[in-house]
Amino acid sequence: MPGYLRAVLNPIIGAEKQKPDDYVEDDSSDAQFSIGAPVEKINPLGYNLDYFTAYFMALQGVIGTGIFANPASILKSIGSVGASYVLWVTGFIIAMLQILVYIEFVTYFKRRSGGNVVYLEQSYPKPKFLVASTYAAVSVILSFSTSSAIAFGSYILAAANYDATAWQQRGVGVAVLTFVCVLTIANSRLALQLSNLLGFIKTVFVIFIAITGLVVLGGNTRVENPTKVFHNSWEGTTKDGNAISNAIIKVAFSYGGTQYLFAIAGEADPRKTKNMFKYFLPGVMFSIFIFYLLIITAFYAGIGDVDTIKKSGSLVSAVFFKSVFGTEKAATALDVFVALSALGHLLAVVVGQSRSIRECGRQGVLPYASWWTTTKPWGTPVLPVIAIWIVNIIVLLAPPPGDAYNFVVDIGSYSGYIFSLLLVVGLLLVRKSRKAEGLGYEGFKVPLPIVVIVILYSIFVIALAWVPPSDGTLIGSDVSFFYAAYTITTVGLLLLCVAYYYVWGRILPKIFKYEHRTSYYTLENGEKGHTVIKVPYAELAEWDAHHDSNGRLLESDDLSSLNVVDVDHGEEIGKKASP
Repeated sequence: MPGYLRAVLNPIIGAEKQKPDDYVEDDSSDAQFSIGAPVEKINPLGYNLDYFTAYFMALQGVIGTGIFANPASILKSIGSVGASYVLWVTGFIIAMLQILVYIEFVTYFKRRSGGNVVYLEQSYPKPKFLVASTYAAVSVILSFSTSSAIAFGSYILAAANYDATAWQQRGVGVAVLTFVCVLTIANSRLALQLSNLLGFIKTVFVIFIAITGLVVLGGNTRVENPTKVFHNSWEGTTKDGNAISNAIIKVAFSYGGTQYLFAIAGEADPRKTKNMFKYFLPGVMFSIFIFYLLIITAFYAGIGDVDTIKKSGSLVSAVFFKSVFGTEKAATALDVFVALSALGHLLAVVVGQSRSIRECGRQGVLPYASWWTTTKPWGTPVLPVIAIWIVNIIVLLAPPPGDAYNFVVDIGSYSGYIFSLLLVVGLLLVRKSRKAEGLGYEGFKVPLPIVVIVILYSIFVIALAWVPPSDGTLIGSDVSFFYAAYTITTVGLLLLCVAYYYVWGRILPKIFKYEHRTSYYTLENGEKGHTVIKVPYAELAEWDAHHDSNGRLLESDDLSSLNVVDVDHGEEIGKKASP
């Protein structure tokens, strides 16, 4: 491609594809503990993450459909315009503090994709496999991206002026989810390029709303007295602690989504990873923060009345467009752009989650680990994407609209809060372990007070879900039954995973006199991973003598005398195991 054309298209198509050899370097900063999946010095998924793609990946992950739907409900919860601005600033600060924790992690493990999977693996090496297997089970079972798929269906059908039922919206959601998954399986680079294109369109759309708001404030539109809403801006501020707490969580959640970028960190040029996440990502988040403030200001000025904004609910952006432009074409354009925003978010979710699930496979904690690890035939994580598709199809089609669907989605959200708390605490554990190993920091350290604040916030979010509704009932806000049913179910699911682990990892080995070990393997395209091995007590010493701490077979060793079975496949390593 000619140089001038590539310069123009770079924001969409990303950097020119590099050869794997371009990124191979002997860097001691890649050191990780002996536990966990091995580092892939040459990433079999390729190197598709440059600065442009990182910008749009973060943008797509954070800006879905929430900013076009949530401002009214947040204003209703907090009561006043002035207090709502305080919330949006507070939410950004909380989100940035959480991101700093991730940035420190990525400086330690810059060649590892997977995000939370990797960081939890390295934080909790003991009991061996416990946290990794629990997170793997939950991440596969609860790998939801249905909200974006349904949002696309509802908005694109609205743009077509079709009065769709909930099931018809889900049908379109199934179609777009299938398209995204097929594209991610066929060509990850093309999927990211489509994400870049949609991200560029989203950026233009957001800037258009921001400029429209400024024009409205200037008094050059059909909106009468656009500054009225900012008079007495603190009037009506609630003193209800429960309402304030819920509003803070809603706002902080609106800034979430960067975890999908961290999930593909291993696909960046390792020489640029630290700067990309340490300096560039905070800048991206700040630009999103400015976008949010301008969008909210536009909504407030364009609608012009606090009570009307509060009553608009999730249709606040539609009410804004109708108030400013007053035409059906404007409402249709809005629906199209919001649908495209949902599609971009869905792409980010599927690409990011597929890397996380692949890392679970590389750890050896999923059945048939090598199947999850392989990138054949197209250099993509085929089985993880298929798993995401199956889980989301079930969630889209199995529960009826309403209570059952909301209940299942709430379980996925709440389990994420619990693992987020474990992740932040895990950072302190990783620091301690690295200090013991003489590794130290890698150019970035989150101040301890910030870590403590994030821990306290995580505990606050987890605890708040158990607080009864302020109206005195015990009915949930989005279901018609007990408000804490999803929290109890989530805790029960996690305890079930722990119970299974102790049966599998402690009780059965004692009964049948063996221990688990991890065996290192390399596949055809250079993929590396672990598989779990059963080693009988009688041969444990010999097995350990033949392998290093990461499961690699020592040179010139022969396993033909060992009576060892591959847990994944039931295949013999050495001679066949006794029944």
